[in-house]
Amino acid sequence: MESHAARGAPNPQRVAGSVVQDDLIMGTNNSSIVSKRSVERLYYSDEPPFFRYFVNKPQRRAPLINRGYWLRMKAIDNVVRLFLERPSSKRKVVVNLGCGYSCGNTVFVDIDYKDLMMRKRRTVQQTPELISMLTNVETPQDDGLLLSSDQYLQIGCDLRDLQRLNDLVAQALDIEQCLILFVAEVSIAYMDSVYSDAVIGWASMLPSAQFCLLEQLLPDGEDHPFAATMMAHFKKLNTRLRSVQKYPTVDAQSCRFRKLGWDNISIRNLWELWASSDFISPAERQVLDHVEPFDEWEEFALFGCHYFLLVAVNKGFQIDVLVPVDSISGHDKSIVSVQPASTRTAQVMFSENPKGQACARLGAILPLRGSARHETAFGNYGGMGLKTRVDSYDVISLTPHASSDRVFEAPKSSSHPSGRMCHTITIIDESTSLLVGGRTSPDKGLKDCWIYHRWVGIWEPVDDLPYSLYRHQAVYLGNGCVLVSTGRINSRQLSQHYLIWSRHWGWVQCHQRAGGAPHNTYGSIFLMGSSDSLKSSGLVVGGLSSDAVIQSDLWHWEVEAPFSENPKLRFHLGYNGSLSESELLTNNLAFGRFGASVIHHQGLIYIIGGVAKDTLLGSREEIYSFLLKDDLSAAEFRNVQLELNDTIPRPLLIGSSVVAIGPSIVIVGGSAVCFSFGTSWNRGVYSVGDQNPDDSSGNNLWSYTHTVRPTPSMPQHVPSTGLSIDSIPSQPIQVRRIKVDGSSDLQSVFQAGSPVVLEDCDLGSCLDEWTLPGLRSKIGSSREVVVHQSTHSQMDFKAKNFAYASRTFGDFLDAIERGERLYLRALSSENAKEIPTNLERDYPSIASEFHLPEYLNYVHENMHSSPLRISGPVNMWLHYDVMANVLCQIQGEKRMLLFPPTDVTKFDFEPGDSSSSYNVFAAIESNSLFGCHPHETTLKRGDVLFIPSLWLHAASPISGVSVAVNVFFRDLKSGYAAGKDVYGNRDLQAYEKGRQDITRILKSFDGLSNNTRSFYLQRLVAEFHERVRDKLP
Repeated sequence: MESHAARGAPNPQRVAGSVVQDDLIMGTNNSSIVSKRSVERLYYSDEPPFFRYFVNKPQRRAPLINRGYWLRMKAIDNVVRLFLERPSSKRKVVVNLGCGYSCGNTVFVDIDYKDLMMRKRRTVQQTPELISMLTNVETPQDDGLLLSSDQYLQIGCDLRDLQRLNDLVAQALDIEQCLILFVAEVSIAYMDSVYSDAVIGWASMLPSAQFCLLEQLLPDGEDHPFAATMMAHFKKLNTRLRSVQKYPTVDAQSCRFRKLGWDNISIRNLWELWASSDFISPAERQVLDHVEPFDEWEEFALFGCHYFLLVAVNKGFQIDVLVPVDSISGHDKSIVSVQPASTRTAQVMFSENPKGQACARLGAILPLRGSARHETAFGNYGGMGLKTRVDSYDVISLTPHASSDRVFEAPKSSSHPSGRMCHTITIIDESTSLLVGGRTSPDKGLKDCWIYHRWVGIWEPVDDLPYSLYRHQAVYLGNGCVLVSTGRINSRQLSQHYLIWSRHWGWVQCHQRAGGAPHNTYGSIFLMGSSDSLKSSGLVVGGLSSDAVIQSDLWHWEVEAPFSENPKLRFHLGYNGSLSESELLTNNLAFGRFGASVIHHQGLIYIIGGVAKDTLLGSREEIYSFLLKDDLSAAEFRNVQLELNDTIPRPLLIGSSVVAIGPSIVIVGGSAVCFSFGTSWNRGVYSVGDQNPDDSSGNNLWSYTHTVRPTPSMPQHVPSTGLSIDSIPSQPIQVRRIKVDGSSDLQSVFQAGSPVVLEDCDLGSCLDEWTLPGLRSKIGSSREVVVHQSTHSQMDFKAKNFAYASRTFGDFLDAIERGERLYLRALSSENAKEIPTNLERDYPSIASEFHLPEYLNYVHENMHSSPLRISGPVNMWLHYDVMANVLCQIQGEKRMLLFPPTDVTKFDFEPGDSSSSYNVFAAIESNSLFGCHPHETTLKRGDVLFIPSLWLHAASPISGVSVAVNVFFRDLKSGYAAGKDVYGNRDLQAYEKGRQDITRILKSFDGLSNNTRSFYLQRLVAEFHERVRDKLP
């Protein structure tokens, strides 16, 4: 194989400095593997684990990092899968070039630094699950070939030593008889390009070779805020990205491979790959939202646009082995530049914020009272601050007035909106604005709405939305009416209706006229015309649909009878077949966005920032202006190029708040988490317009002055007085069901903290033996048992609508067979008041017929109790258990309703009580369950339901008679209540102590006057609420 070595390949000298840097590069592999393990535990919990063997201590990464690594792993997996599925008589070989621990069902060759491969060899040798997959394993004495087997080889080699690499591969493989796929996932990126080029060129000269490369891009140069953050991160680690500096774009990478001998090349950035149905189906994208809540779409798009997947083949391959995409060589789709009718350069003035101030992103502009009622100040309300969602607003003032204008004060009202992001604030008139919805976390949307009275600085709560809503848009229709678009209810559900709010009607639903309509989206561009002829009509375009792809269709909308109880909404498609490709591309770049800001300014409409489908918006495309004609057609497209210099940093137009005020467009806030590289914040206020940036008077310069924070107070709930809508009642989510094998990582499932049903579990012979006659025979008809006896179908622990009755076991079984409402929850046979029940100790005659599967050993090892449960046709009340538990269904079927711990305030749990009188089954059947998050499942024979600690739940037998074993286990290392806990539902020690502290605090105010006592207690309540809110996610 000597002829395949690259001629003139460099011969590296591994000096001391190089050794240190090599070690640092290997360190990036460790971080990557921890991230992939995080993905494996969450997204592939029902598959055999692999990365776990290489990660001593797993860490759960942030959702953005998890989603990004999932996409990287999916991209590589897709290429390898297509390679393996290709029919061939030749031996297939996958060669992994550095920094990887993934394998496929073929001959797999791992090549990396020798030190790293030695560690990897030890892991493989010491892990039975890995070594058992290999046959004919040998560890040659050769210092290059470290491990060989029929399926897998390990080679320790510096890839820069190409002659050595060539010799070792020739020694291990018969190249002429092999199809070879080279995989390099962010590995050769760290090499000087002369070395990485040599490797790529060497591989191209092999008889039948394919190369898969996943690396970083700089599609808009190193000054793009994401790129700058990424490059600074690797520079700080002293692991500079070498390749991307020489080959920064898709075009450059395509030309690189062509010059190095590869005949066919296919390349796409990962954001484009994400939206491609030939790569990921819409259903597969939607399933991801059920794994963990996710709403970091702008950051995900930036990440995807800065990474690419390239697949190249040489003459020994046919093009059909490529990723199924059209070749785009010669056309860089990472960033598209389109020449609209004209380009305008906008002058920019910049005022830097004090460090750590005015950093909120995804807030909203709040109009404020200015001096002499002139617009000399506004606020940026809410958003995500440096650490958490904020309920304050940053005051931005016109510089000449910044010191002389009055200092804005905290709201004078006792109530105010809580901290939030992704909300809207819409101006109604010169004195009032409407705040709508928003969210805290992606699964904690908000439905409360508020009027802000700007002249007096008071928040007034108004009608709640019919459901939580965020990432929506809003426009003012006139006559006190605000139209709200579709948005997100939670991380898995989009709203289905457009809504109108007015003081007279509250919230009403717009009924859609017959005809076409856009997809329900969130984060879209939703605007209304400014002329009188365009009142109650406008455009909607862009946004993400339910399958997480940005929509490109532009729709016109028109509201009929908006100021009535029955408004109607009509849509028609704006784009038509007469648009040329260039015009369509221009429109898509201008309109087909997610998370953009829209403003009216000097007769034009401006689209500012956000992210686009498939491509990164370059500095020329980030801001567009156009004229909206009376027929709702868009004309006079212009891109707006910001004129920056060394003293004005390039803004990151993600999550910014934008307002047109006077002659200027003012941009405040905004930031993005740049994958795992750090966060890029806009450092000041940008004033965009025709002003002269050298104007020392600063007449049009806006700057941050101070932050207004509300005084702590308890939020007030205002019942909705608006019109009820069908979608208001809470709809149950089906509990996730999985089939478990011996290699499933159930620990990660349990740590996720959500209920899950394990199907078809091996629970022993009880599944066949524990029929009612079988139980009667084994336990004995004469045994005395204590049962719940009720005349009601719904037992209520607080109302005590049942009695404890002592009956023989045989009599009890006869009664439930007749349909009597009886329920047996086994108690300890030794001391029912002191000792938790244990199936083995209390029912030894049947205990051997029940066992937990091996994969639930953690439950068995930490077991607290194991009550036998046998019930007739009667419902168990809503309650929570402090200990986690598994409910093993042996006979019959049972319906379960569960609610997350955050719903505890919805069901009238009194202080210190773990049971509620709320009949959730009746409420859900009558569509009267509001504002909560029900989860539902039906347990069948052999099912095991994991119920996390503190999840509220209620049970209802479907088949009339139900037999189950409930195993409670301790999932906390400490903190449980001191003393006995027979039923596993005593509240944690910290909670019980806290209630005692409340009693002592109240008693300390005895003897004071009512006014004084009330004054200080209210202050303590407000302070406590504020501190609690700071601790919540």
